[in-house]
Amino acid sequence: MPAPADAIADWSGWAVMRALAARFVGWAAYSEGSSRSSALIRIGLAMLFWSRWAGELLAYIDQSPTGLFLTANFFVATALLFVGYHSRVAAVWAGAVGMAMYYYFGFQLGREPWTHHHTYLLAVAALLIALTPCGRSYSLDRYLAVVRAERAGLPPPAERGNLWGLRLIVVQLSVLYFFAAFDKTNHAFLSGARIEQIFLWYYAGSDYPAIPGFAWAATAVSLAVVALEYSLAFGLPFRRTRRYLVLPGLAFHAIIYVTLPVYTFSATMALLYLAYFDAGDVDRVIARLQGTGLREEIP
Repeated sequence: MPAPADAIADWSGWAVMRALAARFVGWAAYSEGSSRSSALIRIGLAMLFWSRWAGELLAYIDQSPTGLFLTANFFVATALLFVGYHSRVAAVWAGAVGMAMYYYFGFQLGREPWTHHHTYLLAVAALLIALTPCGRSYSLDRYLAVVRAERAGLPPPAERGNLWGLRLIVVQLSVLYFFAAFDKTNHAFLSGARIEQIFLWYYAGSDYPAIPGFAWAATAVSLAVVALEYSLAFGLPFRRTRRYLVLPGLAFHAIIYVTLPVYTFSATMALLYLAYFDAGDVDRVIARLQGTGLREEIP
């Protein structure tokens, strides 16, 4: 009679599981592709950093040594991130500044608006984009690399790199959607009471609105939100289901942007949706928009 370990090793399902695990690891950690989607996310993140914080970090607002130090680091790091000079270092720098603002200035020093989840997401996204070839396209790094290649009589360097940072962004977004739905999976939200409370707070005041079917509509909206967030958590990472979820997901974020004070959260989520798409597919769309038509992925 074979030993238990031998029986497990001979089990046909074990080979399938190992093959699936190897395929997943290859996709997650070792796949390479076009750097253009990463570069677009890099540029968008710099602009979102400015949209969220630039007005609060102008030099005249807080002239203490700490305030001026934060201001200098913020604007230098995000400017380098935007133009793409030493892009990955700039991404780490900007992400570290964002984390300092979230944890130290937000929680430690009590700047409550900086403790919200949308500020954390911006900082984490900057750190994760540093794990991509975000400087190999649409950047000063790219321009300088092409100039060096021309002077050496060499072809331009390939706009490619390891995409595992994009995979981590996908994981971050899926975790965010899952726990957003999980936190709402309770009677207070699913009954519609929480939606009613939000509506009263921002729109109706203390008087319960005399809208026919309002309670039923609140319940329906609550159930739809939770169902959508669970679907986005598990469906967006896969091509077959993504095609049915991208537009509902973007519409969902657009609706909460125009109805609730979510700051840059909706725009950040929409930008990070680029990480869900195959980098080669994104590059082919860019090529078509530039008038060069469909072409092979960047060599």
